[in-house]
Amino acid sequence: MSKIELKPYESGYESAMLADIAAFWTTHCLTITPEQAAGDLDDWTGKRHELYVILSDGAPAGFLHMGSRGGACDWLEDVFVREELRGRGIGGRAIELAWERLQAQGCETMYLEVVPANEGAIRLYHKLGFTNLNTLTLNRSVKEKRQLGTETIGGLEFRTYRPNNG
Repeated sequence: MSKIELKPYESGYESAMLADIAAFWTTHCLTITPEQAAGDLDDWTGKRHELYVILSDGAPAGFLHMGSRGGACDWLEDVFVREELRGRGIGGRAIELAWERLQAQGCETMYLEVVPANEGAIRLYHKLGFTNLNTLTLNRSVKEKRQLGTETIGGLEFRTYRPNNG
């Protein structure tokens, strides 16, 4: 198994990080400009954010972005592993390392948001102990979305879809 590390972002990783940010958004059905990727990098290295390079055997494999919204908790905002490296446990190990860091800082809870259509991520998060359902994000849209399925909560039916699809 590879040695997985979280390294706080530094400018020496800028070109790799910008490429990974663009690839991350592509997985969410969005295409962004280099300027938009640079804007995200600037935001994600600002106040109340922590950006890490995920290293696998010393080489960049993706990134993990944490955000603080206050209190005794933090948010796993984004995690990305390069496509050719997926399925090797890198993302799961990176999340576990982030959780260990948070606990060492006295944080009691790690939150995350995930779209219901991202079943692979949901399975990974569940396997890592994210089993408490806290809040639901609902939306209303004028744009028709391709429905993927439905979920029933409290006797009410909700449609699931992949955001930003046609």
